[in-house]
Amino acid sequence: MARVVAVDWSGRAGPAQRRVIWVAEVAGGELVRLENGRSREEVVDWLIGTATPDLVVGLDFAFSLPAWYLRERGLTARGLWAALAEESLTPLMRERGLARWLAAPEWPFWTTGKAGLLPSQEFRRTEEAARAAGFPAKSVFQLVGAGQVGRGSLHGMRALHRLAGAGFRVWPFDPPRPPFAAEVYPRMFTGGVTKSDPAARARAVAGLPPAFRDIAASTEDAFDAAMTALGMAAGHPGGAGDELEGGIWGC
Repeated sequence: MARVVAVDWSGRAGPAQRRVIWVAEVAGGELVRLENGRSREEVVDWLIGTATPDLVVGLDFAFSLPAWYLRERGLTARGLWAALAEESLTPLMRERGLARWLAAPEWPFWTTGKAGLLPSQEFRRTEEAARAAGFPAKSVFQLVGAGQVGRGSLHGMRALHRLAGAGFRVWPFDPPRPPFAAEVYPRMFTGGVTKSDPAARARAVAGLPPAFRDIAASTEDAFDAAMTALGMAAGHPGGAGDELEGGIWGC
């Protein structure tokens, strides 16, 4: 049975990321780890350092951008990760660096309004599939607002560049043979639980080992990590995904 690690990721800057990034690990079908305290870079260091031949990693961010954007720029998904790792995806990003660019990005990324972005341009096909199934996936181009995933995803694609360079396969761009990383959407594993309600979280994790129940119910981030790892351990990625846009586990 695979060893499964789920990372509830974040695009936050500074020390706050250590509080909200959670790592959950399932081995032998049981939750054996649930902890925070690492930055994004430290999580990647830990994944590389702890990689085993049976490791499957779920990462809570978009692995790519809509195909039209990549085709216009002659990029593959791996080319996108490399450009972000070099902080050179756009001319302005190359000039300012990713952190400053995120405050005032170039179109089609947006923080103050998606002017000129057509509905057909907003989402990857896997996000459209998630939305059709009732999960409100956001556009990676959105870099502001509640539930936005853009900032975390751009940082995350830099992490994919490092993981791939360290020997991880990245599904669906590679076959799902461990060690591999896959994109996950935690809401698909938490069902109809009202995650903002501590009592609802506590009821949902009542069957976990006693050492992890209170931790898993303590915050939405810890809850998402635990439930995602357990859900992944009980399933498989699903469809074939897309060679440019990637794919969400189960979509």
